[in-house]
Amino acid sequence: MPYVETRRACQSRICYKSHSHPTFSIGAVDAGQSHFSSSFASEQLIQAGSIVVIPAHVEHACNPLPQQAWSYQMMHLDATWFAGLLDELQQEMGLHLDLNTSYVPQLRPTILHDLHLYTAFTALNQLLFDPQISRLEKEQYLIKILTEMLIPNFHWENIEEASYFQSYLPRLIECLASDIEDLSLQQLADELQISRYALIRLFKQYLGLTPHAYQLNQKVNQARLRLRQGCDLAQLAHELEFTDQSHFHRVFKQYTGVTPKQYAKKS
Repeated sequence: MPYVETRRACQSRICYKSHSHPTFSIGAVDAGQSHFSSSFASEQLIQAGSIVVIPAHVEHACNPLPQQAWSYQMMHLDATWFAGLLDELQQEMGLHLDLNTSYVPQLRPTILHDLHLYTAFTALNQLLFDPQISRLEKEQYLIKILTEMLIPNFHWENIEEASYFQSYLPRLIECLASDIEDLSLQQLADELQISRYALIRLFKQYLGLTPHAYQLNQKVNQARLRLRQGCDLAQLAHELEFTDQSHFHRVFKQYTGVTPKQYAKKS
């Protein structure tokens, strides 16, 4: 199914840089402990049985405790597909989301410690991994579990918006999306006709990342998509304007925990 990506990590000690996904992501801790941090939520310790809900574009990091390993499973749902599902449920759940605004985080991440939900999510993931089950059955079960068990139990809390920055944000995202080249603070500030300080505040308040980190994060997300499509590594490093393949390899691993080659093999 093109709108869902799921993976597992066993006894991992890998630490990640703060990053965001263009997808709606749900994670579950199978063993061990990890620190969850985000600009949009208080830091929390998560452990076996915890469910982590990360809306699209929300900056976050999950890293194991020092000298310890942890195991987890992660599901990434296409944001447009998930928005369509929410749209069907929005009236009865009382959600108030702008489903046409896909470039900023709108919902805060949330942590759930509920063994019943963890068991349901684990069963869903096992079913999605099963090659003997048809795509139609998988889709039906995915929607059933999301609609009946997971979505109703998520803590939906909107992120407050600052009107001062609202007029600048669409142009900023458009500018970054249309030019993969690393743009300097001055170039971005000139484009938006605001000060460099205001630009940094704009990034941090809405996107949770510095301008440089955001641009690297966007490149990594593009690389993930292209690798799933079978793109050549050398060609991809060149297209995304990394210094060389070694630079591409290093940055990709910092944000995903695996090398581009390893990611392509699993896709």
